Amino acid sequence: MLIAEILFFLSGYTKEKSSIIVIGLNVHTAPVDVREKLAIQEAQWPQAIRELCALNHIEEAAVLSTCNRIEVYVVALSQHRGVKEVTEWMSKVLVCLFLCFFRILK
Repeated sequence: MLIAEILFFLSGYTKEKSSIIVIGLNVHTAPVDVREKLAIQEAQWPQAIRELCALNHIEEAAVLSTCNRIEVYVVALSQHRGVKEVTEWMSKVLVCLFLCFFRILK
């Protein structure tokens, strides 16, 4: 049995019902300045998870953010809609961080 199938079995989800999605950036896919902008401090993980779980097609979420990568894991009712919602959320996080940084510079 594949690990994804085991996760589906243990959690009670089926492939037809939900999808496990991972979206992230790492040292091989994004430069350090982009990763730094998207980094989520560990103290902010609970808030990020609440925001992600509040999205329409996201049932569960987890966030991992280190100096080398940021990864968002979700269980989504629809794979395509889940990816769209998470990437839109990540874009909003990036814009908010940029605006906060811009205000600090003023």
